[in-house]
Amino acid sequence: MKKLALIPAILLLMSGLRLSAQLKVGSEGMLIQDGTVFFSEGLTLVPSGSLALNNLSLVRNSTVVIWPKFNSIQRMHRFSKPVAFKGELSMNYLEEELNGNEAKKLSLAYAKVTSTNYKDFQTVKESVVDPKARYIGQLFTEAINLSDLTAVNLEPATDPYKEIEANNMITPNGDGVNDTWVVKNIHLFPNNELRIFDREGRIVFMMFGYDNSWNGQFNGNPLPEDTYYYILTFDSGRSKKTGFISIVRD
Repeated sequence: MKKLALIPAILLLMSGLRLSAQLKVGSEGMLIQDGTVFFSEGLTLVPSGSLALNNLSLVRNSTVVIWPKFNSIQRMHRFSKPVAFKGELSMNYLEEELNGNEAKKLSLAYAKVTSTNYKDFQTVKESVVDPKARYIGQLFTEAINLSDLTAVNLEPATDPYKEIEANNMITPNGDGVNDTWVVKNIHLFPNNELRIFDREGRIVFMMFGYDNSWNGQFNGNPLPEDTYYYILTFDSGRSKKTGFISIVRD
């Protein structure tokens, strides 16, 4: 299946959008004619035949669907009620929404009901992907009932966390260099949890969705120079990285 040349250009123009806009269609309805490009918050529909929408809403949110060994990307397009769709369907995403998935191996996954249960989703293994354009799409020659749409990489990876590299020292002296603890590529795994402990095993810092902001403080007070232990977990505890952080103050 070849995607329309027009779609990636539109998606790239809109890829910076981060707010979750909502489309609402009342009883007056909306008619998308055959071949018309309909775009809303990264979701693009090009119906084969006319597509009538009425009394529904379309929302983009950060819902994650958890498979037994994989998580979906951190993006969900959700219709408030199922839509019978036939034609070209595609979505774009932000790099930080990959949630540990490998872009070139993504597959569309859709459900005919509103759900977070992976058993309700059907994956489209022959999805067309373009990692550079952050694009994934497919042409449906037969109508599908569409309520929820996301994407997931169901192929096993050798080490999906190999891009994670954690610094082992911080020097929080306010000079703008190494003032916070940096974990390289942590933005690729927003569904993470960080806990940092002192030598006595007391938690001195804890954060869900760590964002490289810890500056060596506990309750607003600078911690003493010492070595601390961290546990960084990913994907609801499926994997973790551990190690030590030294605080050095000039």
